[in-house]
Parts: sequence; C-alpha cells; structure tokens
Amino acid sequence: MMGAGKTTIGRGLARAMGREFVDIDQVIETRCGVRIPTIFELEGEAGFRAREAHVLDEYSRKSGVVLATGGGVVMAEPNRRILAERGRVLYLRARAEELYQRTRYDRNRPLLRTADPLARITELLVAREPLYEEIADLVVDTGRMSVTRLVHRILPLLLSCDKPITPVSDLPPLECL
Repeated sequence: MMGAGKTTIGRGLARAMGREFVDIDQVIETRCGVRIPTIFELEGEAGFRAREAHVLDEYSRKSGVVLATGGGVVMAEPNRRILAERGRVLYLRARAEELYQRTRYDRNRPLLRTADPLARITELLVAREPLYEEIADLVVDTGRMSVTRLVHRILPLLLSCDKPITPVSDLPPLECL
C-alpha cells in the first residue's frame, strides 16, 4: 500500500544485499517526463496501470533487483502472477491509520485526492490486502519501527526464503505479452 515504505525499505534492502533498486513508479515518471498525478489526469487510472504492467514485466525479467511496485499493481491478475512466479514477494503491512499519517501531506497520490483520504485508504486496503497476502512470501508489519531495524529484520527472512523462481530463459519474449 502507498505509505507502507516500499521505496525506503526497498532501497535499504538493495543496499544491504548489494543489488540494484528499481521503483516502478519512478521509472514510469522518468519515461513519461511527468509525475504520476499528471498521467492519471491525461490517461486515467487504466492508462497508468497499463504502463505499470509493462514496466513490471520488463524489470521482473532482471535478476539481482529489488523492485518496489505501486500499491495497486496487485489488482491485475497477470501482475500478481508475474510477481509470484518471478520473485520473492514481501508485503509491508501497515494499518490504515499509519498509512494515512505517512501520506497525508503527499500531493503525489492521485487516489487520495478525495474529501476523506483515510476512508479511501481503508477502502483500498480492504480490496487489496487479500491480494497482497495471496502472493506474499513474507509479511512484515512496518508499525513504528525504524527503517534500519526493519531492514535488519527483513534481510535474514528474505535470504532464507528458498522459493523457486521462473528462470528468465523460460519466459516468453516481452513483446509477446
């Protein structure tokens, strides 16, 4: 979910593991030359989600990458399949109130441009949480723990996860999807 710490914790995990860090939202913004709210305004959520799915497919083909996705990526079944088959999925869980506190001043959240952002976060969490849990290999409550402590807590869990991952050589070419 937005505000769970995907970018901050992902960056810390990548640094600790000596891996490249990729934030899908940042890739989309860089390629489009505009912020995500502008993409939502011009193309709607459907246009953004199509871009998100393409970037997810592209970067999930790389090995040695810590990938931070947008919170809504799980809403499309093909995205959930890609995540489940191609990587180890970490669900950073937080309560709606915590997510609201972390995002309340962030103007780069088009889904929270509403009269009651906390109610919207709660609604999104109800819809998305079962999907996060469905594909998660690890679930970690973020709570009020510092990023450094969370990274130190998560790292051994990730390293001990022995889930098989689909080799890139077994994936269909990118343009065939």
